[in-house]
Amino acid sequence: MALLSLTAVGALRFPVESRAMFVAEVLAIAVLFIVGLFRFPTSAALLASSIGVVVMPITLAFIARACGSPIAFEMTALTTFGTASLAMAIGSRRTQAMSLVASGFLTLFAVTISDDRYAVVLAMAWMAVCVWHLVANHWERLELCAVQQVRRGTGVRPMSVLAAITLCVISGWGVRDRFAESKRFASGFMPFSGGSHWSDPAARSGVGTGDAAIAAKDHAESFGAVESDLFLESTESTLFDMFSDSIGEPKKKNKWERRQAMTPDQVLEAHAKTAKSEKGGSSFSTDRVPPKKHLNLTDATEKAVIQWAGPTGTRLAMNRYDTFDGVNWTNTANHRQETLSHHVQGNADWFMDPTVAGSFGQSTTRVNQLKVLRLDSTRIPVPMTTTGVHVKEVDRPDFFAIDDDGSFFMPGREKVPPLTVVHVAYAKVMEDELWDGLSRGQPSKMVDLELEDHRLEDYAADWTAGCDHPYEKLRAIVEHLRSEFTFDRSVETEADRPIDDFLRSRRGGDHLFATAAALLARQIGLQSRLVTGFYVRPSAFDVSAGHTNVLPDDVHVWTEVRLDDGRWFEIEPTPGYRQPIYTPSVWLVAAQLTAAYWPHAIAWILAAGLLFATRLFWIELGLVVVYPIGAIVWPKKRTALAMRVLQTRARVAGCPRIAGRPQRDWLLAITATHQQLRDAARQFCDAADRAAFAGTSSSSFEHNASKELLMNLKIRVFRQLCKEESA
Repeated sequence: MALLSLTAVGALRFPVESRAMFVAEVLAIAVLFIVGLFRFPTSAALLASSIGVVVMPITLAFIARACGSPIAFEMTALTTFGTASLAMAIGSRRTQAMSLVASGFLTLFAVTISDDRYAVVLAMAWMAVCVWHLVANHWERLELCAVQQVRRGTGVRPMSVLAAITLCVISGWGVRDRFAESKRFASGFMPFSGGSHWSDPAARSGVGTGDAAIAAKDHAESFGAVESDLFLESTESTLFDMFSDSIGEPKKKNKWERRQAMTPDQVLEAHAKTAKSEKGGSSFSTDRVPPKKHLNLTDATEKAVIQWAGPTGTRLAMNRYDTFDGVNWTNTANHRQETLSHHVQGNADWFMDPTVAGSFGQSTTRVNQLKVLRLDSTRIPVPMTTTGVHVKEVDRPDFFAIDDDGSFFMPGREKVPPLTVVHVAYAKVMEDELWDGLSRGQPSKMVDLELEDHRLEDYAADWTAGCDHPYEKLRAIVEHLRSEFTFDRSVETEADRPIDDFLRSRRGGDHLFATAAALLARQIGLQSRLVTGFYVRPSAFDVSAGHTNVLPDDVHVWTEVRLDDGRWFEIEPTPGYRQPIYTPSVWLVAAQLTAAYWPHAIAWILAAGLLFATRLFWIELGLVVVYPIGAIVWPKKRTALAMRVLQTRARVAGCPRIAGRPQRDWLLAITATHQQLRDAARQFCDAADRAAFAGTSSSSFEHNASKELLMNLKIRVFRQLCKEESA
């Protein structure tokens, strides 16, 4: 139970701390625990190991700080509480009782503050083990005090555990969503409400900022004290500017790209509204010159464009394009939704995409936050399959809309106001949906590229050879691009033939990887489109702040593919970027394993059936091997080991010793019908009595008596004796 409490705390620490330091701490605690558990080399090691287990998290916290990977003070405190519970568990019975209480408190506390919806499983596991422990150590002891016959109830523990888990589930469901939001500690006496100077940056400096995922989260009035340096930056870059800086300027600028650099007062009034809604660029060119520099915001301390509080490796989309002419991507679709669906969830006003509003609130929906810092665009960078957005105290539906390409934006504005915190709800796509939602269609040849070595459709045919399902083919295309091509944004493509040059040289920027993936997906009959936005780098996660800073050079291009039901899911063809995770269901995993390993499965089933049919032989063989080995390792416990072997054989044969009946009476009674076995059993019991009470028996005599009885009283003999006794 103490280990379960440490697991609950470790689940809070593992996603945000240095993996190397975390693993080192776990291994150190495990070694000290094993030393204390087995008390090597003497009992004095128990005290030393117990103290070491308790102080190890504090020691590792100082080492982690010296190595530049600080551990939050409150996490060290919780871990120390857990190791103290573990140390008490390997002590005396009195300390073990305290360990039970301490581990329960820590498990429930860690589960309560966890954001993971599955953390409650740890609390239920602790409850199940606790009930099992109580049954084994208290209720069954009470049964053994009965004055008459005592029989061990084999179903007491499982039924008690099942009842406890059922009670937990019913209680949890009953109080679900019935508690208001917890209040902050404003006085700063807890480490996670303010912290102290010695523990910065692992502790949280500044009351009202430490608990929030993004600075002060919803409270914009407190941003000034946290990010006053932000306002030193006088200019803000558009997505177009950041792409030009990271992957190079387009060789041929079209009218939309030229308009990008203009300010509203330089554009005619008739085009003002269009310019505002196209801050991210209404076309995207794949033919670019190599980048000459990177955007350096030297006059501001905070260089992030946006901040994201959510899983790293996420792609935040801003613009989508579905039409390609060989060089430029544009959008011809019309997914515009001027009026979004209004939903109130937990006293918050959510504005949902009407086409997918029904999925909001389901178990597959996740909610994270982003804060816009210096992004000059009306577009809101959001993850794939975003269903709705929420800004605190905004209840007007005209604040949000969906543009033609399906991206969320704020209509009628120059840009999203700086320091706006947006809560984003998006649905999680399961792998089962990809297998079921992609049907075989006709290849879409919007661009028929003639390449030097062979045509684009030949690439698709070669890379997907041996694949039958469209999802299999799509994964094969992505894998070829990620494994056989090199990501390099400094490569200059040949004029008017960027994809031709990319497939020939097998080197290029992420915009070329995404374009090639989109075109190859169309060759296998799937609808695809190009997406531009930002990539949330895992290495940029700020442990002390609890969010990820997205910088100007984190601009990224990837591909989305359409499902039959109209939804889109993303693929990542560029090496070096984390691929999206589509979790399969248990049924899909079982089906895939069965399809891939059905010969092995049949062999395992046959082997398991053979083992079951011959189980008595293998059990007997194991017991025959165990005794001589145990007699060598524990020579003073040979008689006890022999009795355990005999009782195991009797249990397997179907006539176990009843709890509370003396072992001598049981053994002599069951061998009463066979004189030779009865004499051997009496000789064995006499030797055991002399060894236990008189202490004068010869070890060789005791050993010989045990060997003779074990040799004659096998499982098959026990079965025969049981039949005779019952008859």
